[in-house]
Amino acid sequence: MEKTNFWKDVAKYGAIIGALLAVSFMLETRLMLSASFGLYALEWIVVVVLHYYLLHRFTRQYSMNNFSIETGFSFGQGYGYVLSVSAVAGIIVGVVQYLYLHLFIGYANYTERIANTFTEYIAQNGGVPASMESMLAQTFEQLQNAPEPSMLKTVWGGTFSGVLFGAIFGLIIAGVLARAPKPFDNTAANE
Repeated sequence: MEKTNFWKDVAKYGAIIGALLAVSFMLETRLMLSASFGLYALEWIVVVVLHYYLLHRFTRQYSMNNFSIETGFSFGQGYGYVLSVSAVAGIIVGVVQYLYLHLFIGYANYTERIANTFTEYIAQNGGVPASMESMLAQTFEQLQNAPEPSMLKTVWGGTFSGVLFGAIFGLIIAGVLARAPKPFDNTAANE
């Protein structure tokens, strides 16, 4: 059993998951701007499954490397690990979101393109009922006139989103990987 440093593991695996989610964000943004909503949904599902798989795998690896059969691996230890990895991943995603939307695309361009994409998509699919036209127009106007979020708000949003997914996935992962200590298990000593 090779003991690893908690924060080193969290940083390394948080960066891997953060990179995956950051690339996913950029791809999803491109798909949304091109009105490829079917591909957008497929990509989102694939990334959610991969995100869960990686969190589960990294947490399992951490538990096997640092906690023997004799000491066990508690729900709290697993949940804390998943939340920590998710927070690091969320910070990375938040930074990439800010850079991509504000520096690469341009936030005003992004909001204008989103409004245009949805307007064209709605028009191609039969439009909206007359009773909803004013509400939709108002929504698009608010989107375009909303103040540009700061870097801190964008990073906080990415971190919150990462921790939220980690909190949900962590309940499952920590529950599945938790194991009671077995201080008198002779099988580990005989190997």
